Parts: sequence; structure tokens; C-alpha cells
Amino acid sequence: MPVRGSGGAERLHVGLTGGDNALNALRLVLASIVILEHSYSLVHGPGGPMPYAGGFAVDGFFAISGFLITGSRTRMGMRPYLWRRALRIVPAYWAVLLFTALVVAPVSAKITSSPYAWDEAGKYVTWNSMLVTPILGIGGSPHGVPYAGLWNGPLWTLTFEAGAYLFFGLLVALPGFGARTASRILIGLSVLTTMQFGAGVAPRFDPDLARLWAFFAAGVLLWFIRERLPSSPWMAVAAAGVVTGCLASNHTLYLAVAPLPLAFALLWLGARLPLRVGTRHDISYGLYLFAYPLQQLMIIAGVAASVGSVWFAVLSVAITVPVAWASWLLVERPSMRLRRLVPVGGRPTPVVPLETVAPAQ
Repeated sequence: MPVRGSGGAERLHVGLTGGDNALNALRLVLASIVILEHSYSLVHGPGGPMPYAGGFAVDGFFAISGFLITGSRTRMGMRPYLWRRALRIVPAYWAVLLFTALVVAPVSAKITSSPYAWDEAGKYVTWNSMLVTPILGIGGSPHGVPYAGLWNGPLWTLTFEAGAYLFFGLLVALPGFGARTASRILIGLSVLTTMQFGAGVAPRFDPDLARLWAFFAAGVLLWFIRERLPSSPWMAVAAAGVVTGCLASNHTLYLAVAPLPLAFALLWLGARLPLRVGTRHDISYGLYLFAYPLQQLMIIAGVAASVGSVWFAVLSVAITVPVAWASWLLVERPSMRLRRLVPVGGRPTPVVPLETVAPAQ
């Protein structure tokens, strides 16, 4: 097997084997991009200099997840796979619901001298506890902000993430599932996304489902052909150029074309960058979850109006980091230790040999 730094013979998957890579650092960057985009939109409303920055970051999250989750699924059966996925996303999700209902929202009521509806807080936690968010605010709060009645905007993506874990977890176990099938699913999702965003077809079908699952499917496909992916900087530059060009020219074109090149570019960076931030302590998920309610509270407290947009963005990251760190230490890492309650055991999901699903040309 080639080793890192061995030159042109090296394949991309070598740098992604095990935990010695920069993928967690990239997810930390993507979470920070979401916070920075919200730092503008939460104060001024939709738009801004980079209105799709947060959406782009979420696309990147799904692309990386598709690659990593497929590898996880092929190493274990469905029960331990789902148990580990639930442990990774649900406890911290419950924690942010409680943190919002018991800390952030009451403090905002205190600042505005408003009565706090504790019964509504209970409904906010219980009704939203199953990774869907039918209740967005608590008793009408937050008040006096551009996005009134919304305490945590990013939570909607978790429904699609959990759905992708289940859907692709089942598909990967099907006999003969491999690169060809994954590529067909990716093409189908990209076509559906283009029809919905470009032509407005099937308006009753949530377009974000096809959009986010297309990026997830790109990661799935790259996992199946990982041993054939060269660790070429020129390919990475070309992929990044395609993504950048599409973003700059047309949003629908980006959604149709970008999933595969974006996934490749991010995986290349994960394999090649010498960044190991988050390898042991991954606070990216906590940043993503806790930033929005903290930002809403800061706006209510007048912080954004006092310091301006740039410093508000800096403070948003700085204030969220220790909260995300606490989430990791007190909730996420202890929860992951429970994974042994459902041992991997048994036989892992069979994977069709690479030569069968993606023969050399």
C-alpha cells in the first residue's frame, strides 16, 4: 500500500484512513462559516455579500458525512450503525433544546422585561425532541429581531441528515449496491434538484431533501471508488474551480454540478492538509447547534448594535466555542461511550468488490 508523501502513486483514501486527517478541522471551518453568515442575516435579514455561504457549508457537511457514514455502515450491521448515529446527533440536539428553553430564552425574557411562558418552553422541548421542529419559538419569542419567533434556524437540517443515515444505510446493505448504483442515485437527485430549483417542478416536495441528499450521495459514491481516486492537487484545484465557477454564475447550475467536485475537493483537503484540530475533541457539531440561539440572545441584548457586524461575527464564534466545548465534554463524548451497549458483532454489511462495480476503463 502506498504511504503518504510517496508521490504520484498515492491514492486519496490513504490520507483518509483512520482518524489521522483534517476532516474534523474542515467541519469546524464549515460550522464557523454558518455562524459568520448568520452574523449578517440575523441582524440585517436575508441577503448580504455572501447569501449562500451558510448553505454552501451545509452542503459540505453532507458531502463529508456521506463518505464517512458509508464507511461506518460497511463495517457493521444496521442496529449498531443506527445506535452510533443516534448517539452522535441526538443527545447534543436534546441538550441545545434544553439550553434554549431553560437558559437562553428565559434570559432574553429578563432582558426585555417580558413574562416567560414556562409551559411553552416545555412544549418547545418535547414537541421538537424527535429531530423535527414543529415549534420554532417559545411563547412567540424571540421578539424584536429580524427572525422573530425562531430560536434555532439550523436545526431543520438534522431531519434530512437523520433521513440520509437511514435511507443510505439501508441502500448500502442491498446486494450489488456499489459505485454504479450510487452514481445513478446521485444523478437522479441532481436532476430532481435542478427541476425543483430551476423550473419550480414538484413544489410540494421539499427541494432541500433532494439538494442535501445529492451532496450526501456524492460522498457515498466517492467512498465506493476511493481506491481509484488519485491524490492529485491539480484535480483538487479543478474541482474547486468548478464549484467556485458554478457558485459565481448560477445557483441552479451549482446545485446540479457541484456535489461531486465539492465532495472531492473537501476530501482532498481532509487528506492533505496538516491540520489536526478537532481530531480528539470535535466541537464542530456543538458550534453548529448552539451558535444560533446565542446569537439571537446577543442581538436582543444589543450586542450587535453596539459592536457592528464584523465584531458581532467574531464574538459569535468566541462565545459559542466554550459552550460547544462544554457540549462535547459533558454530553457528546460521554454519549459516544454508550456505543458498546450495542456491540458491532455479527457480520458487517457486504460490499461489492470495487472491480465489480467500477471496472477500470
